[in-house]
Amino acid sequence: MKNPIAQLRTILKDLSKVTDDERNAISNRAFDEVAKLMLQKESLLSQFEEVASALTSEQLTDQLIGDLNLIRIRAEENAKILKSTADGAREARKRLQKIRDADFSTGAYGANGNKLRNPNASTVTTKA
Repeated sequence: MKNPIAQLRTILKDLSKVTDDERNAISNRAFDEVAKLMLQKESLLSQFEEVASALTSEQLTDQLIGDLNLIRIRAEENAKILKSTADGAREARKRLQKIRDADFSTGAYGANGNKLRNPNASTVTTKA
């Protein structure tokens, strides 16, 4: 069994890689991959917590704490990018729905006074 400090360094190295991979997956819009990486990240964080809880505060070096802070900052940046991406997709969907609704709302009315909802409908008739 590795000593706890070595275990934490390995976990931090893995967390750093997963965080970088997550950033790349977000950039490539590979959201299925992002979900898998989040599960890996949660598992690594759980392992980190388990190993770190067995140590005294004196054993947690400034280097380990600093490394974890850098990973936390990068993970938070990834979360912000992911949230912005989701917000953008939601807004695009709303905009597309408005455009679609506008296409079906021609502003024209039929002979009976009902609003025409078919953009190809016409109230013009041709006389022979």
